Amino acid sequence: MHRQLKKLLEKAEGRSEFVIAINLDIRGFSAFSQKVESTDAAVFIRKVYLKLVKDYFTDISYFKPTGDGLFMIKPYTEENLEEVVGDTVDTCLNAVKDFGSFCENDPMVNFEVPTRIGIGLARGSACCLTSGTKTLDYSGRVLNLASRLMDFARPSGIVFDQSFDISLLPTHLIKLFAQDEIYIKGIAEREPVGIFYTKNYTEITPLSKQPIQEVSWGKVEDEQTLKEIKALPRRFVYDLPSKPINPDDIKVKVIRPGVVSGRRSSRFVTEFLFRSFEYFLDAGKPRVRLFFDSLVERLERNKVKDSWPITIEIIYPEK
Repeated sequence: MHRQLKKLLEKAEGRSEFVIAINLDIRGFSAFSQKVESTDAAVFIRKVYLKLVKDYFTDISYFKPTGDGLFMIKPYTEENLEEVVGDTVDTCLNAVKDFGSFCENDPMVNFEVPTRIGIGLARGSACCLTSGTKTLDYSGRVLNLASRLMDFARPSGIVFDQSFDISLLPTHLIKLFAQDEIYIKGIAEREPVGIFYTKNYTEITPLSKQPIQEVSWGKVEDEQTLKEIKALPRRFVYDLPSKPINPDDIKVKVIRPGVVSGRRSSRFVTEFLFRSFEYFLDAGKPRVRLFFDSLVERLERNKVKDSWPITIEIIYPEK
């Protein structure tokens, strides 16, 4: 496959197209993949991908997996713009509504699976990289915008910006959307942009309506040796001193000593984002549960010794 790609890249050319970028994310997939065997996660994601491209997004020109979702492209022209926009939004709505039942009555899926998806939509011109008759990739601002908007479609639903032009939709679809303004990191940090979102599925958080630079962040910090971490319950809970504005913005950072030739380095440290955690409320108190077995496995794989200190930082936007 890689050899074929190299040959195709040698003759690749870029051309501009008008496209709708569709970025679809399976909500809760990271936490799900930590609770089931990797083979079960693979079965689920394969069935979801097939269902989406065979029964819903049947006329897209390009798609690729993103690990926990799908990125898709649907070209349009001046002549068919209204039809393509309407069909795309209608298909996305059906996928959001039906997703929880995708694996019902499937004998291979005898475990709990994620039941929600979030979708970001954007349209405009993009660069299409082609080689002969094969499409290799797409790039451009519209792709980045769809990805950022997808992150606001929580706990599920659809979000698109005002330039998508909601007036192109039929009246019965327009009624399903509400309007708001948000700030987007890297795109609209000081001046908000207008968006439309699904009324019945999506909640736009207060954090999204604040300029990026004005957000305050809370932090919980804990330092223990790897040996001490091993002695703790495999699912260890930290209390947060305040409630996050948006739990989806919680980050867990792990800082460990650097390793050089199997020995601890005195000159540098290594840090990484740890994604095996979940946020929950316990009698109204905000808490974060870390899956320490996964953390221990990763640290040991990186040759960290039992006596070495490990710093865990939980960072979140405060109210």
